[in-house]
Amino acid sequence: MEYPNTKFSRGVRLSMLIIFIIAFFVISPVIIMYTAGYHYDWENGLLKETGAISVDVEPRNATVYLNGIKLQDRMPIRLNNIAPAKYNLRITAPEYFDWQKEIEVKNKQTNYTKEISLIKKNKPEILVNGKIDNVAISYDGRFIIYSIKKNNATEVFLWDNTAKQSTLLSSLDTEPATILWAEKNNYALIADANVPYSRLLVINAENPLKQIDVAKTNSPIRKFQWGNSTEPQLYYSTKDSIFLYSPITAKFQVITKNNYLDWYMEDGQLWTMQINTTTKQYDITRDTLGFNSVFNRLDSTDINLATGQTEKENLQILAARQNTVLLQNKKSLQMILLTNSNTYKISADKFLISKYNNWWLLWSQWELWTYSEGQEPYLLNRSGEYLQKVMPLDQYNTLGLVWANKTTVLFPYYLATHDLLEEKNINAIADTDNKILYYINQTKNKEGIWKLNY
Repeated sequence: MEYPNTKFSRGVRLSMLIIFIIAFFVISPVIIMYTAGYHYDWENGLLKETGAISVDVEPRNATVYLNGIKLQDRMPIRLNNIAPAKYNLRITAPEYFDWQKEIEVKNKQTNYTKEISLIKKNKPEILVNGKIDNVAISYDGRFIIYSIKKNNATEVFLWDNTAKQSTLLSSLDTEPATILWAEKNNYALIADANVPYSRLLVINAENPLKQIDVAKTNSPIRKFQWGNSTEPQLYYSTKDSIFLYSPITAKFQVITKNNYLDWYMEDGQLWTMQINTTTKQYDITRDTLGFNSVFNRLDSTDINLATGQTEKENLQILAARQNTVLLQNKKSLQMILLTNSNTYKISADKFLISKYNNWWLLWSQWELWTYSEGQEPYLLNRSGEYLQKVMPLDQYNTLGLVWANKTTVLFPYYLATHDLLEEKNINAIADTDNKILYYINQTKNKEGIWKLNY
């Protein structure tokens, strides 16, 4: 039946209906497959799964380029239905160093680039002039203690970033000086460089001229360590005893007799190392003065003792955190990382525990290792260059690496890197809260401590 004024005949309408039905059954699966993460490869005639890219970095106005194509300049960025392949990702921002990395998109996976803070481009400025040989920064970044060689002696100064002035703290007959800041307050120690310590000055940076030499009360001192509480607590030992000194109350207290190969204090718990007379193993004991439980044991084969050296002279406890203990064989390039059930030998002679995420950094001049609790140690970097120092630069654990002739930035979770300073520096420290790098330069016309906002 045909209706009056109908533009399409019955046959045409039927044909259109059939076309729409066919289109529905053809297009609908395509839409469904597309939203499910598939795309059609027209070149090869194949239906392929897709992935996604997510970018969220600082500063928020950074611009992102994917294979040279500008995406957008506001964070965060999310790109769906990306064909699996390798892409060049470049992130730029005015007055910042570029961040660049080859990324790989895989089927049904999102490639995340996040928790990155780009490094600012700034010119360094001189902070203190002189032949500086050591520098250390307080926990809040307000104070810096540095030492200067003077003839055969060492002068130690305190720099106040608020007052913008230096104060002479001490003059030592030996060189260099050992400087150690407390973890959570503005107290510091100044000591000789080698054991036994005949001088151990306790300094309150808020009142630097009021000092006490702990070694005058108990000496010679063989080991010292700041407690990790907000109130300053100094632990130290002589040959016979382990002591606690409280700078606020100016009181000394004997904790226990020193009958151990070595000791370490963590959150009020005394870790100790002793030789088990029965098994001849090295017992690492946790909370020796409390629950007194053996944390782990070492056989003598686990330790490469130097010829003519005793165990006490060789092995020491460097640090203890939660369920991890770090030992060092002082006569060889080796550290021993212990958990409750595992023993790891690592070629390293320096270490640092980041205040962010309890992340361990261990390095030698050729290798950089990292460790997080519950995981195995990981070789992060190996190089033929001379690696002098490693330090976190921000809360994302971006690392500053001081080499023999330059300082670089490493984004460890992405293995992306770029140069920061192309000059020789003998030491550097970072104020991570304020993003300031302080470094020592001893080249002509640049001798002193330099400051670089990054």
